[in-house]
Amino acid sequence: MRLKSVGMGYFLAVPDVISILNLVFGFLAILMVIDNHLSYASLCILVAVVFDSVDGWVSRKLDRDDKFGFGKNIDSLADIVSFGVAPSVLLYYMGLGISDWAGYLMAIVAVLTLVCGMLRLTRYNVISDKINYHGFVGFPIPGTAIIIATYYLSGLFNVGVAAILMLFAAYLMISTIRYPKVDNYYVIGFGALMILLLLLPINVSIEAVNIPALALFVLALVYMFMTFLEFFIDTEEALTPENVNRNIGQVREITSNRLSVSLSSAKDAVKSMKESINQVSSGEIIGESKAAEDEKEEKEEKLLSISTGEVEEE
Repeated sequence: MRLKSVGMGYFLAVPDVISILNLVFGFLAILMVIDNHLSYASLCILVAVVFDSVDGWVSRKLDRDDKFGFGKNIDSLADIVSFGVAPSVLLYYMGLGISDWAGYLMAIVAVLTLVCGMLRLTRYNVISDKINYHGFVGFPIPGTAIIIATYYLSGLFNVGVAAILMLFAAYLMISTIRYPKVDNYYVIGFGALMILLLLLPINVSIEAVNIPALALFVLALVYMFMTFLEFFIDTEEALTPENVNRNIGQVREITSNRLSVSLSSAKDAVKSMKESINQVSSGEIIGESKAAEDEKEEKEEKLLSISTGEVEEE
């Protein structure tokens, strides 16, 4: 396909401007971390999440024909800065505030998170047009950013727990676990309301716990862990007590069947071994008796020949 032009006006569209705003707030989050304003950095990451959610919606409403993949690529490049680099820098700075060794450990976790996020975005660009699935393969990278930002803002932050969560999120990003897109308007509206409460100069807290940040943090964890559990349970049905009991019964039945098969196989093997031993023993006994008989016959023949010789001489 030949290009009519290579000017930015030929590629750039309204959704791309929104993706650029996503990139801008991701970069502002990095600057806030450098200036030791970690709360502002976390808020900038959440604003970047909002713009990342809006650009796709605007693109669908405008029926954009992105035949060159410009919008998809600019969105991924913005995401790696806002949801890859910014949270990783935030995590490293949190560890550095404790000690140098904690900073070094958090640097390793941050690098792993960043690399896995980059791999996940690259894979998405490769397979997005080649699979028939309305969702995500691997944990979406904005979810990782939401978890680390809201966990810090919640007032319950612990750097060790944050490191474990980021390692787990890094693994899930490059996994083949399928995550559905959040299309529920109530969930989307609730999340938008919580972010708005965080951005407004309103203190919605109980003691030291920030309620909107905690609500978003729990919501993101539920999305990450529930889909992870459903992948290993291998069922699309709800986790009701009836379904759980049925699955446990199926596991018991399969286990008992396999155990009985294994026991019968073991019995057959022991039986065949006994038969082989008996056959070998019988063969040895027969062989020994036959050898004795042959030896006896040879002795008789020798005696007979000797006696016959003596008679002839006489």
